[in-house]
Amino acid sequence: MESLKVLEDKVTSFDAIDKLMRSAGFRMGPFELMDLIGIDVNYAVTTSVYEGFDKAHKFKPSDIQYQKIKEGNLGKKSGKGFYDYSKK
Repeated sequence: MESLKVLEDKVTSFDAIDKLMRSAGFRMGPFELMDLIGIDVNYAVTTSVYEGFDKAHKFKPSDIQYQKIKEGNLGKKSGKGFYDYSKK
């Protein structure tokens, strides 16, 4: 959720965040992970956490995820999410 907030605030790009996280020792960045598990699945989990914490603003689901779901860009399973997998 923090990575989405950084992206929403236009601090940097999603691929730069992923590169930074990989350089810190993670196997993949948060946007690569969301694409892997499915943006719709991640959004559902985020929504559940948000509701479980009495809708605390800190856990509010991202409009970026919601928009990607509306567009059908669910990640690897749809061929496009944050990254485009149609050419791979």
